[in-house]
Parts: sequence; structure tokens; C-alpha cells
Amino acid sequence: MVQFGLVFFPSQIDVVPFGEAIREAGNVDPSMRTLGRGAIPGDGALYPWAWHDNDADLANFNAISQDGKLFCPPILTKLILDREPTRTLDWVDRIVRRFDFTHVIPGHLNNYVKADRREFEKAFDPLRSNPKGGKVYNQRALAEDLALLQEASDLLTKFGVVAQSQVW
Repeated sequence: MVQFGLVFFPSQIDVVPFGEAIREAGNVDPSMRTLGRGAIPGDGALYPWAWHDNDADLANFNAISQDGKLFCPPILTKLILDREPTRTLDWVDRIVRRFDFTHVIPGHLNNYVKADRREFEKAFDPLRSNPKGGKVYNQRALAEDLALLQEASDLLTKFGVVAQSQVW
């Protein structure tokens, strides 16, 4: 569920036809309903997607998680923060200069991530990418997991909803 939210549409899931999703909602184990409550329609039971029947998603998850290291989710770095990376990185620099810390509390996940100033700063490295300058910092997610985000970014830019990404 976390991988789905952070990447928006991992490559290892398939969209389930609406009718099938409705039928399957009744088969969700009651103990599993709490996982989606408040985030998934149908009292946490409607899952309109299915993970592939193999362990292929482990490569995707491992690419993102890197054993729990802090990172800025691709949904932010590909759709929001990349429009004004300088302002974002200025904010990161202010935090790093001003505070000495050993942990970060993420805004959307109930956790207490061990991370110091250097690790916090590194979490925003994708916003520092500039191939013309010889520096490319890849997103943590696999490229195939970012396809939908990239398409959304391109479409929103094309229609003038958002400014063009300043990160290359």
C-alpha cells in the first residue's frame, strides 16, 4: 500500500475491472480492511488493482525502501517540488544549517525515521539533477514505476496546469 502511494502506480500492479473489484470487495479479510480504511473506498475493502502473482514487486520495493533510508517520495519530486527546486533546496539548506537532529518524522507515515542532517539533505538529491552540468541524481523508484507520474507531469505541463519541471 505504501509503495502504491509513494509511486502512484507501480509497474507491478494491474488495474482490475470495476465489476471484479466490487465482487472481490466482499472477499477481503476483515482484518485487512483496516489497512485501507480512510484511504480506500468501500470501508477499506475496495482494491481496484491486483499485484502480480510473483515476487517481482520486491525489486520495486527494495529500490524505494533501501533498508529504510529517508527519501522524498517521487510523487512530490516529479509533480510538485521539481517546479521550484531552488526554493525547495533553499529550505532544505536552512533546515540542515539550523537544526542538529537524529530522526525525522514523516508527515504522512506514522514512523520515526533515523536520519541525520546529511541524510535529510540527500533525500532531496533528485531535485539537484542537471545533466548539462554533469550531475544526475536518479529517483529511488524504478523508471518503469515512474511512467505514470512522468506522463501526468507532461500532460499537466502541456495544458498549463503546472509550470515545466526545472529538474532534468
